[in-house]
Amino acid sequence: MKPFADFHCHPTLHPFAFYNSGRDRKNSLWWDNPPKERQRNDKYPEFSQSSMPALARGNVRLVVASLYPLEQPWFDPAVLGTGGVTDLMAKFLTVHIPVRYINKVQNPGFNYFEYLQKEYEFLLMEKEKLHTVGQEQWRYVMPVDSGDINSLKDDAHSIMVIPSIEGAHSLFSANAHDIYTGNYDLHRLTDNISAVRSWRYPPLFITLAHHFYNGLSGHSRTIPDGFASFILKQNIGLNEPLNKRGEEVIDRLLGLKGYQSDGRRILIDIKHMSVASRMQYYAKISALNSGKPLEERIPVVASHCGYSGHRTLSDTILVPDTEPSKYKNSEVFNPWSNNLTDEDIINIFDSGGIIGLNLDQRILSGMDVTEESEEISKQDILNNDEQVVKFWTFQIARNILGMVKAVVTSDDVDDSEKVRVWDIISIGSDFDGMINPVDSFIVADEFRDLRSALKKYMPQLEDFNLCSQGLSINDILDKIMYDNVLDFVVRNYKG
Repeated sequence: MKPFADFHCHPTLHPFAFYNSGRDRKNSLWWDNPPKERQRNDKYPEFSQSSMPALARGNVRLVVASLYPLEQPWFDPAVLGTGGVTDLMAKFLTVHIPVRYINKVQNPGFNYFEYLQKEYEFLLMEKEKLHTVGQEQWRYVMPVDSGDINSLKDDAHSIMVIPSIEGAHSLFSANAHDIYTGNYDLHRLTDNISAVRSWRYPPLFITLAHHFYNGLSGHSRTIPDGFASFILKQNIGLNEPLNKRGEEVIDRLLGLKGYQSDGRRILIDIKHMSVASRMQYYAKISALNSGKPLEERIPVVASHCGYSGHRTLSDTILVPDTEPSKYKNSEVFNPWSNNLTDEDIINIFDSGGIIGLNLDQRILSGMDVTEESEEISKQDILNNDEQVVKFWTFQIARNILGMVKAVVTSDDVDDSEKVRVWDIISIGSDFDGMINPVDSFIVADEFRDLRSALKKYMPQLEDFNLCSQGLSINDILDKIMYDNVLDFVVRNYKG
């Protein structure tokens, strides 16, 4: 069996927060904090999902590790205050980040770019150091470019780690209020982009938008109805298009319009971008890629997504995400605009891009599936009985086949090209990114189990024969679980 790859996870998020809080526990990427049996169905996991020991045990040998300075609106003092009770509330909302770190983020002097640099430096601290996992010595390594990747990929006890960034707020030497009001130094923003492009290990891509407004691009709704949506306000910038500054930042990151010499190209991840901003970006990339061979195109990245079930981007916003009935009336797929439509998938396919499948329960599921999952007994979940594995494997497979079917049934794609859709699907688990993972596959250790379950159950789905395009299930799973990420980084992580 081949090793595994994860195109989007957060191995640094929690240990960096503990390290930066002066804590002696949980302050290393090698801190081993596996789940206890009773934690399998925790909605707010306290265990580590993508720690280095978990990755090693799962033979996950290639990861794109997302750096993420926490957004201040998670902990807005105007809403939550700064006392002990509200610290605990904020800690709960963000999956057990230490209170000392929460207080730093709440401070008006918090500087996003400063903490981006600190998290990057934290990632560098333990690279290439040997650690014992089981009876074997493991290390993580950071390739400089595709040549390094090719030379390291056959090292059976090295985990290759390539950085990415989640949220363009990370590029501002400012806090959330400064970004909202435009009270920041534009020259420092552009200098910061050049600095990141010149890192020895620059990010492969940046997820341009995230949960809250970043002054550049509108975002899509991510926080569900209930207590969290009451406390956390996403309305500023919600569903807005790219503004002119956002378009300039994209040009600078991609090395366009005179910015080619500023360092390594950083790709744009469309996850979290509003529909309006995605439409703008696709038009731009389509024009840039027109007439070019596949290997010379700028690829569109969608790092950790589910399938929405909608055909077009316009379809997905006919009912606003803020309308409670939109999710309550959903069936198999989560219809919010943060998930991918057929139109998104065709744009990603045409660009030679890549999709990472998120393993969060809600992102993968419509209301009918969610309600059915709630009928499974807690004991069956804790035992990870076969019915639990089967249930969630079918739902993961439905999302995969929904994405693939968008290309296979498209009249705009030549029949001879349709098999290439299997080159754009991967796993982007979002492990340790404050998610509620599907109950049967909750940590990186379980990637082997995920592959085995997909091999068993995905061919049973009605659309499999249409979508397989003549490939065997083993060939398909080799691509999804490893080859596609490896091939993508070799093509695009160049000096």
